Amino acid sequence: MNEKELFEAGCFLPSWTEDTESEIQVLQVHTRKNKDLQTLLTELCEIKERLQDIQQRQWDLAKLVHYHKNNFAKD
Repeated sequence: MNEKELFEAGCFLPSWTEDTESEIQVLQVHTRKNKDLQTLLTELCEIKERLQDIQQRQWDLAKLVHYHKNNFAKD
């Protein structure tokens, strides 16, 4: 019998109970990659710039909402 016939007959191979995907994901999560200091500092600066951009956008949005709520916007 091939695997399809075994499956249709309700017989399961022992290998079907193994969860190989989660094992692969765990290995990928715990893989350690060392980076040099300059690379880390560059990434940190990029993160800082993104945060500043997000804060600026939040501030601009808050101003627009304030103008809208106080009917300063032109109709």
